Amino acid sequence: MGNLQCPDPNVAIKEMAGQMGMKKKHQVNLRMLDDTALVGLDVLEIWDGADLIVLREALSSLVQLDGRLSVGVDLSSVMHIPSGFFGMLFEWYETGVEVLLYAPRPHIQQMLWFRMYFREDSRRSGVYRLTDADVRHHTPVEQEAYHRREFSGVLAGDLYEPPELDYDLEDEI
Repeated sequence: MGNLQCPDPNVAIKEMAGQMGMKKKHQVNLRMLDDTALVGLDVLEIWDGADLIVLREALSSLVQLDGRLSVGVDLSSVMHIPSGFFGMLFEWYETGVEVLLYAPRPHIQQMLWFRMYFREDSRRSGVYRLTDADVRHHTPVEQEAYHRREFSGVLAGDLYEPPELDYDLEDEI
């Protein structure tokens, strides 16, 4: 990945945290990779809510002000992401923006939202594309079967059967 500067001088992401008056100063890194604007936060291993605010502002600037249709997030140093991260990315995806994750660590790749909605890009190793194509038109029954099949190891036809009790519940009353 090249570490190129954004050719558009209107993108002033690097000073965003200071403008927002936040106690925690963030260094937002921006690189352009072909048509994708790739953002990252310094070398932070654990992201929190304040980090999500900075990322949301950076992505908003790239999408709404600069008209970027493809954004990526560099996760190469990240060990923990707050639960709101995926929701934020999915909001952009639903507006038609291509969302990519670059170099997520194995721990991130094991998260349920990652396993369900991200697929490795066939053209670029270590780059994962957000897609809901596998589940977009599922009925609730189909969605449950999908989850059982993909994430629990239970086959779609297997139904949960409660264990047999060694005693009669009516005797307890």
